[in-house]
Amino acid sequence: MINKDYILRIVEQTAKMVTTVLGLRQQNKPAEALAYLDNQLQQTVGLSSSFINTLTEETLLQVFSPMGNINTNSCLWAASLLKAEGSVYEDIGNTTQSYYRYRKSLYLLIAAILHEPIDRDSELFQSADELIDKLSAYEIPQALKQQIFAYYEHAGRYDKAENTLFELLETTPTAQQVVEQGQSFYARLQQKGVEDLQAGNFSLAEVAEGLEQLQAYPHA
Repeated sequence: MINKDYILRIVEQTAKMVTTVLGLRQQNKPAEALAYLDNQLQQTVGLSSSFINTLTEETLLQVFSPMGNINTNSCLWAASLLKAEGSVYEDIGNTTQSYYRYRKSLYLLIAAILHEPIDRDSELFQSADELIDKLSAYEIPQALKQQIFAYYEHAGRYDKAENTLFELLETTPTAQQVVEQGQSFYARLQQKGVEDLQAGNFSLAEVAEGLEQLQAYPHA
């Protein structure tokens, strides 16, 4: 665990770098922006952009988790810089490259959010929401959907968590595991107070309804 002040400093430092990239984008200098970002990735996490983008999201997180312990610092730096890279590629119409960078950025960002005591009004949550929105037009891998499901519950957005849960149920071959995750999710919600559920656009009646749907699911 790292303290909140340190996380805030990382956010501030990455924001300065993103501002530099924005300036290059506005000057229509995508090559310079990408070169700058590649240099920053090598300085902050010790990996080049080209190498990072040969790895799957899960493998990349493992690289940033020596001895099984998540290096939040590396996750946050990489997430921010990959998101900025994605924006540059989006500017020049290369949606394939932007898509893969947004995927990796979101996966690492959620991993950090789930691992650290980060306030819900933090810019990091806003960044995660932006990335989810950017990826909404695409089919995304199950591992990333699992991260988004966990993120929404962690953020207290229980309605969105439930929607993601049932998306997983529709597209996951091993649905039994997802059913069990759903049952645990609703069990946790049953322990919440009415006000907490309402704040997440949810209710005890919807908890009961969700459990009933899970019980009737053909793969259960």
